[in-house]
Amino acid sequence: MKNLFATAALFLTLTQVMAADAPSFAEPILLTSCGQSADVLMMKTLLTRDSLSFTYLPQATAADLPGAGSLLIVLGGSSKGLGAAKISESEEVARVTALIDSARAHGLPLLAVHMGGLNRRGALSDPFNKLGASAADRIIVVKGGNDDGFFTRLAAKKGTPLETVENVLLVGPLVRKIYRPSAGGE
Repeated sequence: MKNLFATAALFLTLTQVMAADAPSFAEPILLTSCGQSADVLMMKTLLTRDSLSFTYLPQATAADLPGAGSLLIVLGGSSKGLGAAKISESEEVARVTALIDSARAHGLPLLAVHMGGLNRRGALSDPFNKLGASAADRIIVVKGGNDDGFFTRLAAKKGTPLETVENVLLVGPLVRKIYRPSAGGE
């Protein structure tokens, strides 16, 4: 029984320390893509459904950051999306890198979300996934996209909080809880 109380006390202390160190994710959200996959449109729908304040710019740049309370990047590459945006992989990497650097310089927290599961993993997607997740202050991943521990390893390098949800339907309540902790959401 004594061990149970000690473990519970340690957990509460660690949770409080992590919460104190965790950045505050504020609205309005600047929502963009990292890889131009259509998954960002699912996130747009979730943010709209939950009445979170956001601006959606699939090719957001540093010039779009003023007035934003945080940056939310949806991870996953799409050759079709890159083609429709008329940008190359290297141009997308440069855009996202400059956006992340500017967000850091302005003290904006970055939430990276990988919603596409196994479909948004592989040779095209993983460089985008690594770029966004490595810079994130918090990461959300739909379980199937992390079966090999890819995001777990990236999060462990920086001690970034990583939350895994079973399916896309559970992303919305978690994002709502991150942005509006007093409103609940899970």
